[in-house]
Amino acid sequence: MTDQITAGRPAHRDLAPALAPEHIASSPQALCQPAPLPDAALGTMRYQSPLRYPGAKSGLSTVIAELITESSKSIGQPELFVEPFAGGAATALRLAGAGIVDRILLADADPLVTRFWQVAAADTDWLIDRMWDEPVTLERWDYWRSWTPASTCDREVAVKCLFLNRTTFSGILHGRAGPVGGRRQASPYKIDCRFNKAALETRLRFIGDLYTSNRLVDVWCKDWQATLQDVVEWYPRLIPNHVIAYLDPPYWNKSAKLYGKSFDPAGGYPARADPPDQAEWLAGIAHYRLAEYLRRRAQLRWILSYDNQPELASESALYAAGRMCPSAEDGNLLGVRSWRISKRLVDLHYSASSGKKHRGKRQELLLTTLPPSRVPTNDRFRSL
Repeated sequence: MTDQITAGRPAHRDLAPALAPEHIASSPQALCQPAPLPDAALGTMRYQSPLRYPGAKSGLSTVIAELITESSKSIGQPELFVEPFAGGAATALRLAGAGIVDRILLADADPLVTRFWQVAAADTDWLIDRMWDEPVTLERWDYWRSWTPASTCDREVAVKCLFLNRTTFSGILHGRAGPVGGRRQASPYKIDCRFNKAALETRLRFIGDLYTSNRLVDVWCKDWQATLQDVVEWYPRLIPNHVIAYLDPPYWNKSAKLYGKSFDPAGGYPARADPPDQAEWLAGIAHYRLAEYLRRRAQLRWILSYDNQPELASESALYAAGRMCPSAEDGNLLGVRSWRISKRLVDLHYSASSGKKHRGKRQELLLTTLPPSRVPTNDRFRSL
C-alpha cells in the first residue's frame, strides 16, 4: 500500500459526507495538500481546544513547538504529526495552527473523545448549533451522565463529551467526578461557569477549518500501538523522518482515576471488550509495554512526555537506555533505527487533576529520538 498527496479530500466509503470516519477501517484519508486557514487569527488563539483535559499541562505546546522547529533544520518540517493519546489535543492544534507541522492526525482509545473530535472536524456546524440549543443545568448533567447511545457513531456522543467535559470537575470524564459547583450549586462557580458558548463556537470553528484546509487529516478510534502501526502501513513514504509521533500518556500513578479509557480498562467509559490480558493492564504494566515498543520497535521519530518520576529514566525496562535497541530482525526487515534517546527536564504548570498533588508547577520528563544535535540544552531544556 502506498500513500499519495491529492488535490482534494477523498470521501470515506459507506459514510455520509457530513460524518467523520469512526476509525481508519479500509479507507484511510490520503494526505491532501494543506490550504491556508480561512481565518488565520484562529491559529494564534490563546486557547484552541474546546476540551479541558485531565493532566493538561500549560506550556507543553510551546516546548514541543520549539523542539520540532529546531529538528526541522536537520530533517525538514514534519509532513504529519500524530497524537496517539489525543485527549484535548492542545499540542497538535497549536502546531497545526502555527504551521509548524503540515498536518496532524488525532487518535484516542476512548470512543467518547474520538467521536467528539470526529464530529467537531467533519460536522462542525451541526455541533455548534446543537451546543447552543443545549441548556447547561444540573438536570442536563444528570441526563448526560446516565445517557448511553445505541451506537458510538451517534453524533449526540460528541455533545455528551463536550457537555460533561465542560461541566464536570477538572473536565474528568469519569463516573466518580461530580459537576462543577457541586450537587447543591452553592459554590460561586456554577455548573455553567466554564461553558462559554461563544468562545467554544470559535474553537469549534477552528477545528472545522483545520479539517477543511487538510491540516487535520483524520481522527482514529485506536489505541497507541495500533495507531503507530497503522501510520507506518498507510503512510510509508513519510517513514522515518517526515512523521513525528507525540505521546503524552496518562499520569504514571493516576490513569484509572483521571481518564475514561487509558491504561485501565475498568475506568471511565468502556466501549469494547476488555483487552485479552486484563490483569496486565490493571497492574499498570502497559507503561512498560509502551516503553518496550518505543525503545525496540518504533519505525518513526517520536517525542514522549511524562510527569517526572525517578524510575522512568533509571529502570532498564523503561527509559534508562541512551538509544533505541531494535532486534536484528526488526532492524533489517522493518528498518527500525538505533536512534539516540535524548532526555530533558522542563518545568510546566499542571492545570487539571483529581487533587491538589498534581496542580501547579511540576517537572516534566521529555524524551525524544529527534536528532540529538537539535535537542536544546538550556535553562528551559535541562539535561538529566
